[in-house]
Amino acid sequence: MNWLTMIMVEMTKKGSELMAVSIAGIAVAVDLIILTSSEGKLYVHLSRRSNAPYAGCWGLPGAFVGEDDSAQSTAERLLAEMTGGGEIRTYMEQLYTFTEVNRDPRGRVVSVAYLVILPAERAKACFRESHLTPFRPELTPEGLRLCGAEERVLTEGNLAFDHAKIIETAVRRLQGKIDYTDIAYHFLADLSAFSLGEVQSVFEAVLGTAMDASNFRRFLRKRDEEMGRIEQTEKEMRTGRGRPAVLYRLKG
Repeated sequence: MNWLTMIMVEMTKKGSELMAVSIAGIAVAVDLIILTSSEGKLYVHLSRRSNAPYAGCWGLPGAFVGEDDSAQSTAERLLAEMTGGGEIRTYMEQLYTFTEVNRDPRGRVVSVAYLVILPAERAKACFRESHLTPFRPELTPEGLRLCGAEERVLTEGNLAFDHAKIIETAVRRLQGKIDYTDIAYHFLADLSAFSLGEVQSVFEAVLGTAMDASNFRRFLRKRDEEMGRIEQTEKEMRTGRGRPAVLYRLKG
C-alpha cells in the first residue's frame, strides 16, 4: 500500500465516522397533503392533534417510517388505514422532502411529503371515521389561510410543525402542473364519463379564478382531445334546460 492509498483509506474511515455521527438520531416521517375538489373549491384535509407537541393544533396526517419500511410504503399504508383499506382510486406523488433542522421540537425529523388527490364524494365517505376535516386553502400576500366550516379560519400559527409551508408547496405544485398534465382528471368521480364542465370546475378550484367556458373548452379540446388524451363517449348528461353535455373519458 503506497502513501496515497494510505491517506485515502484514512480519509474514508474518518468520513464514515462523521457520516455515522451526522445521521444518528434522525427520524424520517411522511406527511400526506390530501386534496379534493367540490363545487369549484379546492380542499385540504386536516386533523386536530390530541398529543404533544402542538396538541390542539391542526395538522396533516402523517406517520414515522419504520426501520424496514420505505417512505412510499409508509405513505401507502397510512392512506389505506384512513380510507378503511377498501379499493379507492387515488393519485399520489412525492412532493418534496422537508429537512429544516428545527421543524420538530422533539428532535431532528425529516419529512417526506406526498401529494394525494381523491374524488370528493369518496373521500367524504372514507374520512368520516378518520376525523379528517376539509379546509379551503388560500394563498395570500400575508401567507396561507385555511377556511373551514362555520367561518373557521386557520393561519400558520394554528398549524403544527411546518405544515403551512408543506400545504403551500403542494398547492403551488398543483397550480404549476395543471396546465400541462392530466392531474386535474384525478379529482373527478368517474374517469370514464365526465363533462368538460366538470373539468373546468376543477381548474377553477385549483387556480382560484373563474374561467370563460368557451375558451376553456377550446383549450381542453386542443390540449387533450386532439392529442388523444381524452375522447368523446356516446353518453350525455343533462344538467339544465339546454343541450345535454357530451361526456368524455380519459384514455389509458
